[in-house]
Amino acid sequence: MKIKTWELKKRKDPLKFHYTEDLSALAKEFPQIKKITPVNINGTATELAGLYKVKGVMETTLSMECSKCLSDFDYLLKAEFEELFVSEEVETNFTDDEDDETIHALENDEIDLATIIEEQFIVNIPFIPVCNTDCKGLCVVCGTNLNEETCDCKVEKIDPRLADLQKWFDQMDRKE
Repeated sequence: MKIKTWELKKRKDPLKFHYTEDLSALAKEFPQIKKITPVNINGTATELAGLYKVKGVMETTLSMECSKCLSDFDYLLKAEFEELFVSEEVETNFTDDEDDETIHALENDEIDLATIIEEQFIVNIPFIPVCNTDCKGLCVVCGTNLNEETCDCKVEKIDPRLADLQKWFDQMDRKE
């Protein structure tokens, strides 16, 4: 969706928008994502003296694979966004600082929401997706999903820095 800046200048009240964006192509770029439902976007756009503010909420459901137990689960991705844009005439007054990334310069008379939504989507994807906070994962010996059943595998966790000390204790036990 694109918002025309001239349309915002004519309005006295904020422009409300609601639309759906298809980002399913991004699933190919992220191996942990199996499927992306259409993204619903609700928001407002306003103009004040050459400064344009776009504010809203995006929401979608991702089918993902858990990093611990490898089972598929649905993840609700909901993110708020707020972006500021400035027209070329006003740009020199607002963007004197080259490192200021909070205000974007407009190249033409429209604001492209697709790039904002795609950026917010990528930033808000969980880096390590987990089906729930209590996920027990897989047994390192037999591969059993410990959320569904238990196993009788003996797993001793020894700090690698203390492995030589463990060997010493094992030798002491054998001597006795």
